[in-house]
Amino acid sequence: MIVMQKMNIQLASMDFRVLRFLRILLQTSSVTRTAELLEISQPAASRILARIRDLTGDPLLIRTQAGYQLTDHALTLQEPVLDAINSIEAVFQPPYFDPELSHRCFRIAGTDYATACIIGPLMDRLTKIAPHIQVDVTPLVPDSFSMILEGEIDFVFYAGLDVKGDLIAKKLFVDSYVLLMREGHPLLELVGQKGFLDPPDIAPYRQIEFSYPTVDRLRADTVMRIQRDDAAAVFSVPFFTAMPFHVANSDAVAAVPSRLGTQLSTFSNVVSVPFRSGAEFPYYLLWHERGQFNPAINWFVDEVTPILA
Repeated sequence: MIVMQKMNIQLASMDFRVLRFLRILLQTSSVTRTAELLEISQPAASRILARIRDLTGDPLLIRTQAGYQLTDHALTLQEPVLDAINSIEAVFQPPYFDPELSHRCFRIAGTDYATACIIGPLMDRLTKIAPHIQVDVTPLVPDSFSMILEGEIDFVFYAGLDVKGDLIAKKLFVDSYVLLMREGHPLLELVGQKGFLDPPDIAPYRQIEFSYPTVDRLRADTVMRIQRDDAAAVFSVPFFTAMPFHVANSDAVAAVPSRLGTQLSTFSNVVSVPFRSGAEFPYYLLWHERGQFNPAINWFVDEVTPILA
């Protein structure tokens, strides 16, 4: 026990120069040459060697008829010493990220809006410049905000800033709304006259709302309502991409973000029309402050911007 305590004290006082000295000594088998290469005095070199001998309990270098030679124990130290030096140097290397070689998995939480308008096009781009990168998308739910704080996910795509914690937010764009409805819908005649629809125009029709996650629960997007109260929607779903199926065979209407409306209107029997609700929303990419100096995180953030141009 006493011996271990003494060794711990000695190791605690050791600096990197001792390892460098030992590495060169093992290469040269000469205290004098080691001192020259390290540009230290002979007495200083002798003191370092004495410390190492005290720690290892081995002379390391002995005088023979053929000159100074390494002991058997010293010969076994060459690889461990080199490994130790490489490990210490690795600790102090600045973080580095090579997208062409990396197999990193980026963990993202987002709605199907983010998946269709951002993550899908982003993957098309990353396939070319980072062929081994993986992206794991999970549904955006209230727990996503605690997951990013705890490091279980890397990014959240979110249409708001009512979140808690040490998060960095990058504003990606501002989007407005269009209306989805079936081909031949009675409102299309009014669209032909006005060029757009207002909330009062759609009041007589069943409205399908998107329910979006907040930090504590799902909330209905009331952009279509004339009086934006908390009354239950006639139909509320947490998937934008389900909207075409709900409006295609009925007179129901659904408000969806403009960036997504064009894509959804390619579904059979569905059209999108301008909607003057007066509402728009900023869309953000969120990540935790602990990643602000992470080159992989910064690279990903930088790659999101070009696809939105």
